[in-house]
Amino acid sequence: MRVLLVSDFYPPTIGGLERHVARLAKALVGLGHDVEVATSSTPQQPESGPEDGIFVHRLRGWHHRLEGAFLDPNRPFPPPAPEPGLVRELRQVIDATRPDVVHVHGWMTPIAAAAAEDRDTRVVATLHDSGMACVKRTLFWQDRAACDGPSAGKCVPCAVDHYGSAKGLGLYSLLQIGQRRLDRVDRFIAVASVLAEKVGQLPAARGVPFEVIPNFIDTSVVPPADVARPDVVPAEGDYVLFVGTLGRFKGVHDLLTVWRERRPDAELVLLGTEAPDTPSDLPPGVRMHTDVAHPEVMAAFAHCRFAVLPSRFPEPSPTVVLEPMATGRPVIGARIGGIPDLIDDGHTGVLVPPDDQQALADAIVDLLTDRERCDRLGATAAERAVEFGQDAVVARIVDVYERTIERTPDRLVTR
Repeated sequence: MRVLLVSDFYPPTIGGLERHVARLAKALVGLGHDVEVATSSTPQQPESGPEDGIFVHRLRGWHHRLEGAFLDPNRPFPPPAPEPGLVRELRQVIDATRPDVVHVHGWMTPIAAAAAEDRDTRVVATLHDSGMACVKRTLFWQDRAACDGPSAGKCVPCAVDHYGSAKGLGLYSLLQIGQRRLDRVDRFIAVASVLAEKVGQLPAARGVPFEVIPNFIDTSVVPPADVARPDVVPAEGDYVLFVGTLGRFKGVHDLLTVWRERRPDAELVLLGTEAPDTPSDLPPGVRMHTDVAHPEVMAAFAHCRFAVLPSRFPEPSPTVVLEPMATGRPVIGARIGGIPDLIDDGHTGVLVPPDDQQALADAIVDLLTDRERCDRLGATAAERAVEFGQDAVVARIVDVYERTIERTPDRLVTR
């Protein structure tokens, strides 16, 4: 099967989506499929060429001329609409490679839909976040509460508050244009049921089939039981581990309140990337490290008592839930977004209401106190983590490709 993977960015640009697409590309090649990648170019890697045995087409569109418009110049995000320059270049790649399936990820979705509109290839789009329904890609209304769905009355002021007037209104308008192309997608894969629900409400997406397939983890990176403790965690004793962006929307401030007021009998270790509101005043018993290498993070998971992810926004399918499970550690997570898709409450971990510091504190203290229950949850978590391993999930994705290829889409029948 010839597969063209399309994504906003690709390594060396690093992020959850980029890692997912790179792992998927290698896994598909390992299964004998012919795979190439198309992505928006970046200053770090502007040129096309073979990378790790996979040819990567780095596309340059009109949006690249707007150098001052990007918060991070190394991540010039494509717009959530059929940007003519990217559509033209991607269409040329499709014509040259003639893929059976174009599998698109991120805001490149309406661009890929437009590029493949009258081509005899199928378009599968994976929804990793709420970016086709929410211009902030978080469904987190004004950084205060989970959003129950898009509407102009809510989205416009929220976008303006987040991006500023000009950029917020511009991106919101582009997203409305991009949403109209969703009926040109042949099948959606949503990494969480909440994404299928929210995007499925959009008028252009209502006739498109949806599949819910979670993110996957590369089981080859799960460390052995005797891996040494990394330097970023205590040399001995129990600790609780949080991994992720070190901001309020991830529940970091709630964790600090728990350690400040309840003083659990274990250290709290925070590993992640800085946010504008990353705290600098840490209570006793808390340590924080940024930009930790992934092998060290996995070793930290292997030695923690349990992991925590008390997010306040609807996280889609966080691998920082799956990774500790794979090392045999339970997770305390917020009952929001796609987290309940991954944690079986009372069997592989514990779910607590988002933004409920009392419930979070009680759950943390309970698991630290009841070691037998914690170990039991961890053992069950390790068993369930097999469902989220690379082999199992990639097989489900390939099955989607095959079923989508068998079905001739209306856009080709009626042309």
